[in-house]
Amino acid sequence: MGSTAKRILERAIAQKLLTDEQALELARLRHARKGRDGVAPAVEELAVEKGYLTREAADQLRQEQEGFDLDREIGGYRIIEKIGAGTMGTVYKAKQVSLDRVVAIKVLSPHLSRKSDYVEQFLREARAVARLNHPNVISGIDVGEHDGVRYFVMEYAQGLTVGEVLKRGGAMDESRVAKVALQIARALEHAHEAGLVHRDVKPDNILITKNGTAKLCDLGLAKDRPEGGRALGTPHYISPEQAEGIREADIRSDLYSFGATLYHMLVGKTPFEGKAKAVMVLHVSQDPKRLRDIDPDISEAMQGIVEKLMRKLPEERYQSPRELIGALEAYEAAQRQKAAAKSGPPPLVRRHRPR
Repeated sequence: MGSTAKRILERAIAQKLLTDEQALELARLRHARKGRDGVAPAVEELAVEKGYLTREAADQLRQEQEGFDLDREIGGYRIIEKIGAGTMGTVYKAKQVSLDRVVAIKVLSPHLSRKSDYVEQFLREARAVARLNHPNVISGIDVGEHDGVRYFVMEYAQGLTVGEVLKRGGAMDESRVAKVALQIARALEHAHEAGLVHRDVKPDNILITKNGTAKLCDLGLAKDRPEGGRALGTPHYISPEQAEGIREADIRSDLYSFGATLYHMLVGKTPFEGKAKAVMVLHVSQDPKRLRDIDPDISEAMQGIVEKLMRKLPEERYQSPRELIGALEAYEAAQRQKAAAKSGPPPLVRRHRPR
């Protein structure tokens, strides 16, 4: 058995994801399935096939194994530290040697670099980001290949994703949600003007920097034109038309997912809870519990915005990010008027005439 497969099995046993007997069975199965070219299937894929590991656990084991050493240089970028990981690969903080600046570099997992569909998705994200230039979108810098490693370089922005904020502190204050919402609505408008549909708007794809700027990221599923036939996106935030896979998903699909994201931000839980397939059915067939029934302190205005974003039929939602921006700007203006009314008129100042 290869050293990589052996280390993955050892790590899985150490993490109590596999028993010794299961690991031994997988090693034997891998050897039995070795092809004439001497190539054997990935041991973590066999574990998923047998039902011993979930897809998420298998991907995590592979990513842990494929991590890069610190100070390694990839295409002129020196790795500093790991800052994130996903199903496609790993994101590192790095330094661009030629310009002495800090960047973020996303590296496609080596085992996926041999699969044309994953390579195309990886390059699609790079092309999509390259077309966008907006303060509320993570900007792209470079894309390339070095010693068989495919990488995509982006701006490095310090902060937390909305997903991380929710995990740490639960529901977010409505005024903070409104500020983030307006910024991301502007990012979606910019993407819409460039002819892009994100197709995976969710808390983990919204970064809030240390100075409070919200940035849309991870355009790995972005498409130039609507596409039907496949359910793409994250189940807890997926639009009905994406869940069904039978209708074209346009910018209004992104707006639905954004509405589900705002729902989570406001009450600390997703509109529907449960297993992925069941949640996708609920997005198609049921309305979520009203926000004010969960938290009466949420304003009627904000509830109305989220409800319109999450209408089942695309034609009943906001028809563009520009419409949403108008609603959010009207909301903020009304909130300012309420605050001014509560504080009362400024005190009268008596002016004394000079004698």
